[in-house]
Amino acid sequence: MTHMPTFDPGPIVSVEIFKRDVVVHRRGVLHKGNRGVAPKRNNIKMLSRKSRMRLAFIANNTEVVFKTMVTLTYPSQYPSDGKLVKAHLNTFLTWARRVLSHPSYLWFLEFQKRGAPHVHILIDSALSTDKAERVAVYNKVAQRWYGIVGSGDEHHLRAGTRVERIRKPDGAARYALKYAYKCEQKIVPARYRNVGRFWGCSRDVRPTESLVIPIDELSVRSILVDWDYCPDADTLVYQTLFGCAERFRSYSGVQVYLDTTVVDTRDP
Repeated sequence: MTHMPTFDPGPIVSVEIFKRDVVVHRRGVLHKGNRGVAPKRNNIKMLSRKSRMRLAFIANNTEVVFKTMVTLTYPSQYPSDGKLVKAHLNTFLTWARRVLSHPSYLWFLEFQKRGAPHVHILIDSALSTDKAERVAVYNKVAQRWYGIVGSGDEHHLRAGTRVERIRKPDGAARYALKYAYKCEQKIVPARYRNVGRFWGCSRDVRPTESLVIPIDELSVRSILVDWDYCPDADTLVYQTLFGCAERFRSYSGVQVYLDTTVVDTRDP
């Protein structure tokens, strides 16, 4: 019998404040069980909750401003092997990095009702305001994807790609969050194999640390007291607190003011 390690979450010791969200850190302890054979991983059947949460966090806190979305689809005959789909995607991204001088990007995989995979790619490169130049970009993307897939289907050449401008500064983040919480197109079709990752990004898209402050659980709960998703007394404070960054920034400002090493020279 295999005894899996257990983890005692321990007390809250600090929070990490990002652009919009907050990550809670605890002084946890890992209790090792008896050594045994690690459980075998099953085939991936859908986008997991943890993966969706990681995607939502990155989309919500990245400093990259995405300006264009590219959609890549397959013709009536499409691959059912994720390794081939990822090879096609990697070839397209390699071409895009060369043509667009190494853009920042974030991509997601979905499945259409017919079972065909399709990919959305958010890019920080902007489309030209000149119509002729935009049409030239549309044609280049269509020709490249058509060549990578090698379908020989003229309809796929005309309708296999879509390039559109992201008009609002937070439009890409909103789209990514909608993707993360919309589950119906994340279920892997029965005959699809080797799905692999559902999303990925260039390294510079991942959010960087903004501010770390020491804090205890009582203080965290007091900050969250009127928050819509405040956990009750019997529930652990969530590891990621979405949309709470400003609350904790205000608290960190109060902490600095209350620091006894700071001399307040203001008139009472």
